[in-house]
Amino acid sequence: MSAERQADFYEAEPPQASRELALLRASRDYVAPFEIVRRRVIDDVQEGKMTVDATIVIRIGNVEETEAASGVGVVHALDVALRKALLKYFPYLDSVIVAETYTHATGASTEADVVSVKKFTDGQLQWTTLAKSANTVEAGWVSLLDGYEWRIYTENLKQRRSGANPRLSQR
Repeated sequence: MSAERQADFYEAEPPQASRELALLRASRDYVAPFEIVRRRVIDDVQEGKMTVDATIVIRIGNVEETEAASGVGVVHALDVALRKALLKYFPYLDSVIVAETYTHATGASTEADVVSVKKFTDGQLQWTTLAKSANTVEAGWVSLLDGYEWRIYTENLKQRRSGANPRLSQR
């Protein structure tokens, strides 16, 4: 990809889910549905095979949940652990998958800025998130978190709307 094309991609407007979350987070009354208290990843070689284990602690309301998982990479292990924790409170996330992921570095060295794009689906809806960071794992992690947060927000919004007007469609 040419340097000009890379600049266009890096400066592109974030996808809808990321834009909506940015607006929500800027609002004083928005409360995120979950908070990451901490995360830890161990990337190791055991018996000649790569192993990646992740542990996360999330807070939902006043409750903290700790989950651990293994994955084929750092972001995958974090995703599996995060899903395990979130599914206890948001069971409709069970159908959510990351359908496509794309990471792009802009720069000529290992210090390059990174853009991570994740496309999600739950079989009915599709949404895309984008995160930028100087750290590859951080960019992937933030775009992952944003995808789940956006889906939880849209489900909560749908439930509030249908509760306020029972004549609304259940779609």
